[in-house]
Amino acid sequence: MVTERFELFSRVIPVSTVIEMKILFIVQGEGRGHLTQALALQTMLHRAGHELVGVLAGNVRNRDIPDVFAQRINAPIRRFGSPGFSIGKEQRAINSLDTLIENVGRIPIFKRSLQILDQTIKTTQPDLVLTFYEPMAGVYQALYRPNVPFVAIGHQYMFDHPIYDFAPGKPVDRSAMKMFTHLTGFRTTWKLALSLYPAEDLPDARLSVIPPLLREEALALQNTNVQEDFFLIYLLNRGYAEQVIEWHEKHPAQRLECFWDNPEVDDVVQYSDTLRFNRIHDTKFLDLMSRCSGLVCTAGFESVSEALFLGKPVLAVPVEGHYEQLCNAFEIEKMGCGVRSDKFDMNLLTKFIAQYDATRDDFRRWVMGAEERVMSILETID
Repeated sequence: MVTERFELFSRVIPVSTVIEMKILFIVQGEGRGHLTQALALQTMLHRAGHELVGVLAGNVRNRDIPDVFAQRINAPIRRFGSPGFSIGKEQRAINSLDTLIENVGRIPIFKRSLQILDQTIKTTQPDLVLTFYEPMAGVYQALYRPNVPFVAIGHQYMFDHPIYDFAPGKPVDRSAMKMFTHLTGFRTTWKLALSLYPAEDLPDARLSVIPPLLREEALALQNTNVQEDFFLIYLLNRGYAEQVIEWHEKHPAQRLECFWDNPEVDDVVQYSDTLRFNRIHDTKFLDLMSRCSGLVCTAGFESVSEALFLGKPVLAVPVEGHYEQLCNAFEIEKMGCGVRSDKFDMNLLTKFIAQYDATRDDFRRWVMGAEERVMSILETID
């Protein structure tokens, strides 16, 4: 079924001669995947002769923008307050009630955010605004109705596509996620749905399906054939470290390289000879991904896309209460590129590797066509 989807994709919209555009990004700052996608797209826009005039980055609880983003985006960055999930005391699962209470209490901050968005748009006067799954962009569109086209970009817009298979059960979570996704793309001129596989565009819904937007460093590693005997682990929430340590104590011979966002410790914590916790570092993480025998992660779209591109099998462990990640995990398993679990049990990945086919030529061709496809769409927006 998946192979047939790749074979269906053969049409590329012809690129027309266009005038240089001034473009503004509005990026959800909580998800590193959105920031990585913005970096990848900025490179494409620069090659096409367009100008990125600024970046508005959502800010949840004063979390810092990664250094690599600030250094490479080549445009002024302005922060603004944005809604975010509240994580329980165990630093693992999403707490829905606390999320609601916390964000209601931040409404005055969000009002100021709308003023920042409006001021920046009036100052920079962009020809096009690209939003990366940021809810305040949808609220701004609803209340201010700016006279500039907005294009929303994100994997979550595949929720609007009839071919998309949701994770079974959890109807309330599914409805809530669809409502939130609708908010992020409210009144946009067009939506670009990032997908692991090709699917038909939906002109009536103003939606186009595009490949994952991978950074240049990842694309450059596509012919790397090095594979070492260690698992690479990415923890979105550091509370999951307990599960990793518990498994490690039972399997001390297996080398584990773990990355987490934990400001309370040093950049590198050497737990044992075969388990190391590293502070998030984009270049180091990607280098280890190119050499690992498998990726273990909390089912984020960007990490999975990079692993699939590099032919790495995946153990996906969705964050508790995070319905989108649950859907990602089911999608990974359906595509045959990984296995899902509700805990960090690396035995499942070991068993999966024994029958895993690392050949992903169809997927790599799909990804490598992203620039031509995306630019042909953006350059026809009016």
